[in-house]
Amino acid sequence: MKNTTHYAAERHVFGKTIVAVFALCAWAALLPAQTSKPNATEAYVYWTNYNNGSIGLATIAGADVDQTFIPTTTGGAIGNAGLTVNADYIYWSGANGGTATNVGRASIDGTGADPNFITGGQNPCGVAVNSSYIYWYGDGGSYIGRANLDGSDVNHQFIDAGSGGCGLAVTKSYIYWASYRSGYIGRAKLDGTGVNQNFIYYDGQGIAIEGDYIYYASNGGTGIGRVDLNGSDLNSDFITGLSGSIAFLAVDSKYIFWADSGSDYNGTTIGRASLDGTDVKKRLITGADGPFGIAVTGGNP
Repeated sequence: MKNTTHYAAERHVFGKTIVAVFALCAWAALLPAQTSKPNATEAYVYWTNYNNGSIGLATIAGADVDQTFIPTTTGGAIGNAGLTVNADYIYWSGANGGTATNVGRASIDGTGADPNFITGGQNPCGVAVNSSYIYWYGDGGSYIGRANLDGSDVNHQFIDAGSGGCGLAVTKSYIYWASYRSGYIGRAKLDGTGVNQNFIYYDGQGIAIEGDYIYYASNGGTGIGRVDLNGSDLNSDFITGLSGSIAFLAVDSKYIFWADSGSDYNGTTIGRASLDGTDVKKRLITGADGPFGIAVTGGNP
């Protein structure tokens, strides 16, 4: 990851040189503030702003917020839903209410955005990656698609997962998906075999996985549920009392993050809680514009 933060060198001398340094600092203070790019020493949370197609960025502590880290991936039009990241790239799905066909990609520093990295999908919504592949699940069809991380070898019908899909997550052994129409979390092996569309009955939409648990948006988007990877110990009230309409989640080794898209994409906040459900911060980040998809560096897989 490129570190674009710049530091001024210090010279401990006297006379004209130190006067010149102060003059330079005074001149620099008059310049417009520059938004810093991600650097390798920080962990970041990313989100899609549905109302204008931008992608936002902040540290996982909620600092250094940039609501237009990628200014637009849609030409300013509405769109983009799911979001995922790996060490090199940000991937997003183009869902916009039914007509989108694309999965986009940009470098992790926000450069080189390609909204049409993969095309031909059916309103791609959920998106996930592992070390070899990118997967997407469209709520305009019934299939999970798969391609190589470089966008080659596209298979739009990799797994028949059923209709109404949005949430998608992958582990070292399985791919999991959530259908808001059927009310089930499905599961299949990474090679596409062993498909079980009705693996876990639940009441949510987006899903995220960390350790031994699946986390999901529950109770009409006002809560977060948790269930074991084997389908046991389902708890739809793991976190309750959240405002708005939560569709997607992201997790890392310490926290759960969620995007509050609001009742009609009028939400403005990103929330965070500890993985055990405590220390709930509903307004960790404010100023978003219909935040929908969400991802965090250092998250699963």
